[in-house]
Amino acid sequence: MNKKPLNNKKNIKTKIISVAAAVALWMYVIAVVDPEDRKVIEDIPITIKNTQQIEKEGYVIYPKDHMTTDITLEGKLSEIQKITKNSVSIYGEVINPVEGKNTVSLSSNISSHVSREIKESSFVVNLEKKITKKVPVKIEIPSNYKEKIHSANGEYKYVKVSGPRSLVDEVSYVSATINTDKLEKMSDKTQVVQEIYLLAFTKNKKPVSVDIEIKKMDVEIKFAIEKEVEVVPNLGNWDITRDSLSISPEKVTIIGDNETLKNIEEISTNRLNEEDFSNASSKKVKLVIPDDIKIKGDIEEVQISKK
Repeated sequence: MNKKPLNNKKNIKTKIISVAAAVALWMYVIAVVDPEDRKVIEDIPITIKNTQQIEKEGYVIYPKDHMTTDITLEGKLSEIQKITKNSVSIYGEVINPVEGKNTVSLSSNISSHVSREIKESSFVVNLEKKITKKVPVKIEIPSNYKEKIHSANGEYKYVKVSGPRSLVDEVSYVSATINTDKLEKMSDKTQVVQEIYLLAFTKNKKPVSVDIEIKKMDVEIKFAIEKEVEVVPNLGNWDITRDSLSISPEKVTIIGDNETLKNIEEISTNRLNEEDFSNASSKKVKLVIPDDIKIKGDIEEVQISKK
């Protein structure tokens, strides 16, 4: 009996079983080891790719809040696991920008190995006209330091701010607030220069997020120095000696910066005449206060009497 045909049949059967087993194993691997998966990634920032072109045409995106969307991914688990929120980019371009609402078609950087669906296929971007205006710079001295600082002068009196029309219109001034913590470390000096960042504010002192032409500036700060000086009456042509008059107070404390105070040794009064005392032996007389000087206690006049 010829056994060869029987062996051939057995070989064919074995091959069929092997192929079937391989297919079954492959299907098992696909279904169990690397199954289909679905993933939703939320709040992905939307990038507008042609912002430079938009700005060249005189517009800016405003507001920029809530420029996010979600994306749904479907595919093999091994592919889905590779994708994180940080690796996903959703973007679009504003075609023919106009002031107001502009509809942007959205795309993503997800590979073709994964099915993806952006929550909204398009997104509305609002554009405003970009404007510029000049506003004053205010140097703010914290209340606990107002008496300690005589003067604070910055490099700039005015600066330009720019941004969306609705925001720039609200800007009333730009503020430079002195950092008093830094001043505490320099209390042994008579004056210092502090570099201060500028911030924009409304007239109601609310901050406004706009671009400021000058981001920071140097402010020269002169500390207030006190010095006691004598009050000297201006007698003019009146033939009377100083010793014949009584002055109250005889001395006052002047406040100013070191450079100014070192040149002042006395404070004079307005000119006196004999007629001023014709009907009275005592009179209040105004003090002549030099520029950039204050008198402690806000004293503006003294009482002068004939002895």
